Amino acid sequence: MKITVIGAGPIGCYAGYLFAKSGHDVSIYEEHSDIGLPIQCTGLLTKDFDQFNIPKEKFLINTLEEVEINSPNHQAKIKIKEYLICRQKFDRYIADLAKNEGANLFLNHSFIKRSNNNDNKSRIVIKNNKTKKEIELSPDLVIAADGPLSKTSKAYGLYHTERKNYYGIQATVEGKFNAKCYKTFFGKKVCPDFFAWIVPESENIARVGLASRKSQKSYFDHFIKRNNFKILDIQAGTIPIYNPKQKLQKNNCYLVGDSSSFVKATTGGGIVPGMQQAKTLVNCINKKYDYKNEIKPLKKKMRLHLLVRKIIDNFSDKDWDRLVKIIKNKEIQQILGKNSRENLLPILIKCLIKEPRLIYFSKYLLK
Repeated sequence: MKITVIGAGPIGCYAGYLFAKSGHDVSIYEEHSDIGLPIQCTGLLTKDFDQFNIPKEKFLINTLEEVEINSPNHQAKIKIKEYLICRQKFDRYIADLAKNEGANLFLNHSFIKRSNNNDNKSRIVIKNNKTKKEIELSPDLVIAADGPLSKTSKAYGLYHTERKNYYGIQATVEGKFNAKCYKTFFGKKVCPDFFAWIVPESENIARVGLASRKSQKSYFDHFIKRNNFKILDIQAGTIPIYNPKQKLQKNNCYLVGDSSSFVKATTGGGIVPGMQQAKTLVNCINKKYDYKNEIKPLKKKMRLHLLVRKIIDNFSDKDWDRLVKIIKNKEIQQILGKNSRENLLPILIKCLIKEPRLIYFSKYLLK
């Protein structure tokens, strides 16, 4: 089967790798001239990444052991295990996995349009950005992995009109940090509809950023100034908010990763769920399983993240203080430390049993 992947990010390349490993004829097209650039991600992975059995030595920068959660007036710490990676090296590593399995990778090639010829066979047009030459392809499957503003999904009429995004800004900064602890900051003055973060690469370097639906630059500038950080470089990117109405397939086109909005609405993380999604898709294609049915468990997890986001979007600063005070409970800290945030259901059930006061926040479901 001829498979064309649009977008050589980690999800597109991971799908390409799995398809090529299964014996398919895979071609991956990337509009940029280099894999992994521009960087638009913090690069923080939960321990659930271990399920993919991918060696981390070539792209791992730091292993975090603790997270500090800050509300306007309170602070709580949780013991965790998470990985900070170099996104450029990580993306290149996944791309190399695909190439080593026989996938063809084309840089500087952009998706232009979908076309229907007289034979009614669906075709796509790719442009070589250097030569400006357009190439018409007739793949059996098209995998749209070209990001939150996916041109491919729009060309196939898949991009849902109600999709929304966060807009993130992040800088690499100099300062003094606890290299094993990353910090998150919540509250109206810091970032009213998401949160800010400080994720250390070492004792002297950290990735500092935040995301918001609007005014992100002013909140970011204030956060940097308040902490007196020295900026070494800066990045910005679009983070999709999971949309349960987003269709994942039409005709011979499937959406994966950011193009499908498969991003945790609570944290903005999309690598682990995107790779899980790609793995499910490839398995369904290979074994002729019903993809709509097989992807349901993962969609339920994404919906729960969205539900929690709906609740905390209504938080006042007093609510954040109330929540962080509850998190200081050692039993709650143990639950949060032992259970990955990729799967919220067991966390919520266990925390509600230990701390019924958490039911207080359910009032926001009615808003």
